Amino acid sequence: MNRKLLRDLIAARGLLIAIISIMMLGTGLLVGMQSTFTNMQAAKDRYYRQCRMADFWIDLKKAPLAELEVLQDIPGIRNWRDRIQFPVTVDIEQRIRPLNGTVISLPDQRQPVTNDIVLIRGDYFSDRGEPEVIVNDKFAEANRLHPGQKIHLLLNNRREEFLIVGTAISAEFTYLIGPGSLTPDPENFGVFYLPRRQMEELFDFEGAANQVVGHFTPGIGNDRQAVLDLAERRLESSGFISATLLKDFTSNYFVSNEIDQLSNMATVLPGMFLAVAAAILNVLMTRLARQQRTTIGTLKAIGYSDATIFWHFLKFGAVVGLIAGMLASGIGTLLTWMMLAQYQQFFQFPDLRNGFFLQTHLIGWSVSIVCAVLGSLYGARQMLLLQPAEAMRPEPPAKGGRVLVERITLIWNQLSPGWRVTIRSMIRQRSRTTIALFAGTVGAGILVSGLMMMEATEYFIRDEFERRNRSDIELTFKDALDRQAWYDLSHLPGVDLVEPQFNLACDFVNGPYKRQGAINGILPDAQLTVPTDEAKRRIAIPSVGLVMERRLADHLQLRVGDIVEIRPKSGRRNPLHVPVAAISDSQFGLNVYADMEYLCRIRDESFAMSGAQLKINQADHAQRELYLSLKQMPAMEAINSRLELIKNMRDTIIENQNISIGIIVVFAGTIFFGNVLNASLVNLSERQREVATMGAMGYTRWEIGLLFLRESLVINTIGAVLGIPVGYFLIHLMVQMVDQDLIRFPVVTASWIWISVFATALSFTLLAHAVVQWQIYRMNWLDSLKVRE
Repeated sequence: MNRKLLRDLIAARGLLIAIISIMMLGTGLLVGMQSTFTNMQAAKDRYYRQCRMADFWIDLKKAPLAELEVLQDIPGIRNWRDRIQFPVTVDIEQRIRPLNGTVISLPDQRQPVTNDIVLIRGDYFSDRGEPEVIVNDKFAEANRLHPGQKIHLLLNNRREEFLIVGTAISAEFTYLIGPGSLTPDPENFGVFYLPRRQMEELFDFEGAANQVVGHFTPGIGNDRQAVLDLAERRLESSGFISATLLKDFTSNYFVSNEIDQLSNMATVLPGMFLAVAAAILNVLMTRLARQQRTTIGTLKAIGYSDATIFWHFLKFGAVVGLIAGMLASGIGTLLTWMMLAQYQQFFQFPDLRNGFFLQTHLIGWSVSIVCAVLGSLYGARQMLLLQPAEAMRPEPPAKGGRVLVERITLIWNQLSPGWRVTIRSMIRQRSRTTIALFAGTVGAGILVSGLMMMEATEYFIRDEFERRNRSDIELTFKDALDRQAWYDLSHLPGVDLVEPQFNLACDFVNGPYKRQGAINGILPDAQLTVPTDEAKRRIAIPSVGLVMERRLADHLQLRVGDIVEIRPKSGRRNPLHVPVAAISDSQFGLNVYADMEYLCRIRDESFAMSGAQLKINQADHAQRELYLSLKQMPAMEAINSRLELIKNMRDTIIENQNISIGIIVVFAGTIFFGNVLNASLVNLSERQREVATMGAMGYTRWEIGLLFLRESLVINTIGAVLGIPVGYFLIHLMVQMVDQDLIRFPVVTASWIWISVFATALSFTLLAHAVVQWQIYRMNWLDSLKVRE
């Protein structure tokens, strides 16, 4: 029986190639994505341990170190360290525009600390007495900076020169993004580490700190937020601003979410491929069982048991699954390498290794074998139902008669003989047609979802960063400024329009519901920030009340007209009670808007602006003059070019999406190709005598091939149509995997998506049919007429 199994495998090798390819890709996806997930999680855990990643961050205005000792008495806090952190503007001679960054204090002498660094090049701080800095390695690489060079930082209203002594990375900034961005931009944003002594002198912070990082005691569980709430109450008089848990910290948030999404998708996508492969294998096994009907009958007659024969057919499927699984290990390893290389562009890990996990590969092999065996069950079972005497006789011809469509004479009479043969064949072979439609639907669904995600990303960038936010440059000031600053900005070279803003960090409270956030005070007739409603209509900023993003309003259980309590995080901290005047809809963040003067008025303050948006002249010389002027303004805390931000997002996201789309097209095309090839070759094998008869009657081989091509085109076209709703379902699933508080990708479509889907289906259908046509050209009419049916 084993020799027979080997002969059967060799005889069916042409059909098995298509099935093994699909099963190999499915299992390869499983192995590759699970291996990538395991490597990413392991790299994150190693990195966090190496840097002693903090469990919490507490931001303060300026707290004397003696007042921070109250943290020692809070149960649940194991250890903590104080430090100084400030935004900084970076002036690099070869760069026209000023760059943004964050400057953080480290101990003067090297020692293990919470949120430590990993040195990549150079050394730690020395005792030379010269101002020294350690620069984030990605920033240094992007701007061609090396240890031994000088760099200028604009901090605390002074332009200071520092010697670069080393470059480093830290788990705290694994995903390094600047304010308002979604993708890393190491060319324009960096982190800089200074000795604690220098930081105290530069910012007048002797014996004080404005940030605390620390760890909870092990086993604290779900009480972490309660511990931070207690810390807030204890530090309220010390200028407490905010407290952030590790799960909400920006870098960890992005890293952990990506790893979680990878884990989820590692189940969904491979499952679809394996389901298709099992279904197609079912067609092949059913055909193989019917083809060997008399052989099986003879084996039964000479004493082979049903169990032996049943196991023989299951072994056929198991061998197919094992071959696919072994090949999938190579595909999975290659896919893991590609995905890790792509992730390394976004995340700064010191050792993101492509480790080999035997357990993952064994699971992949097992899943492949199980799916192949399941696909073989039906065909194997059919042979058990036959008695030996019955099985030894040739299978009786299939029942003829008119199909349902023939009764619709108005349509049927208009069809050519070729189309009639095609429709009869599809309807009479319902099981095979259904499986082929299922495979085509899955292939189209995967392709539709991938293309729709690409369109959704582009729509998100256009809608959020070009329609709602229309500024070219956004400025953030160290301290609130008056109307004179507004006037001065409007007279800078190259500035066409200036709109002031006032940002108020606060907590929103409605009964038991509480969320951290901020209110963005803008002009009533603002042109550079345009809140919109669900129908994309502009919302007029009310003279009284707030315009709140819908998702935040849902979190707080608020509706238009409700009163929300606001607890400011800076300045006067008296709680405020204001109405919700309108609900806005956006795709990014949880934005809240108010009339700028109204916001200042309810705070009992005169006009104040904490930032400004600029519309500028796009000419190179005008931008150069503007940036030179901004570099001379000590009030600047951050200068963000939205044009560069959008360009960076498009370059980074779309570049990686193009790679992903290429992979998706290949995978979906493999399903289309394998589906057509398998169905057509099985169909050709069953109809050899019919095909030979037509050839003997004078039909050309091309005309005969056209009969099979029609069937393939109809099935894959219908499958592509049915794949559209499947693609919608998959894109909804993918969108829901993204945290809705940060990004709400829209589900949008475009005509190019449908054209691409049908073009892909047509291309791979024609490619597969070329193989079928080649088989027809190789057929010997005389030998085929001798085939026993």
